[in-house]
Amino acid sequence: MTDPITQESYIVNEGKKRGSTRDVRPEAAHDRFYTVVRVHAGDAILTDNWHTNELLDHTRKNFQGYTFAMRTLEAWGAMIESDQRAYYTAGGRVWVLDLEPAAGKMRRLPQTV
Repeated sequence: MTDPITQESYIVNEGKKRGSTRDVRPEAAHDRFYTVVRVHAGDAILTDNWHTNELLDHTRKNFQGYTFAMRTLEAWGAMIESDQRAYYTAGGRVWVLDLEPAAGKMRRLPQTV
């Protein structure tokens, strides 16, 4: 019988959940960085109202154009599907984050400032 893969833990040092413990998935064990190129609703049909518009605006301002470590995105609740896409739930709506792998922490993309 083989030993199960030991999963390490780390302490979140960024964001709202600072100080909480998270399990590290094998692919997130070494810091991988992603730039959030675009935030959108994907295939969802959104109601054009104040709440939805505020949530989309808030999510774009806080994610779009920034580079994050994979573990930071996951600590904030993003579900990373692949190197190109993640899903983030805010205000009862699921937002799609289009990702681009990055070599490391970078400045915010100029077109999103």
